[in-house]
Amino acid sequence: MRSYEDLQYAFQQLELAALYWEAGKLDEFIRNTGNALWGDEDFLYTYWSELLDALADFVDIREDEDMMTCRMYFSDAVIQGYFRFAQRHAEQAGIPLKQDVYYLDALSYFNNTMLDYCPYRCWFRLVTQTHHEYGFGLSVWIYEEQFTDWEPLLAGLLDVMTYFRSSMEILASDNKTGQVISFSHPAQAKEAA
Repeated sequence: MRSYEDLQYAFQQLELAALYWEAGKLDEFIRNTGNALWGDEDFLYTYWSELLDALADFVDIREDEDMMTCRMYFSDAVIQGYFRFAQRHAEQAGIPLKQDVYYLDALSYFNNTMLDYCPYRCWFRLVTQTHHEYGFGLSVWIYEEQFTDWEPLLAGLLDVMTYFRSSMEILASDNKTGQVISFSHPAQAKEAA
């Protein structure tokens, strides 16, 4: 640290590291950015692509030809496991995946979280294409020329990754990742009543 002014940037870097830790991605964060405390306001922008790569096992970022829009796709083993579980649950219930309570819960969390962090500044959706190895994932589009919310976007994605990790930990601790749990979604409960 060169001065006390740099301390605020060191705290921001530590806060970001804590978010990666909560998402179960601290090792990836350290591997991609190093373990030195910078204390530099440019940390986020200097390591932007490395920070995105640390989010998931599979990261695909594509910009269109005119560099106006960027599509980002994130998938990893935890997301894959969650949606495979939801898929089995839907099959046993005899309903499509997109009507399953686990899918609906993940969709609601993803949409609400991303709207909280980046309201109306990016487009996003859950991807459930089972024909692809990384077919379950998070897709985000941004219009680069007008997009300035890089830190909230990263925090939102980390929050969603934490949701999937903690959901799978709960299912595993209840020994339910190998079996299906039945509980009704509020919409299904209303229909049943």
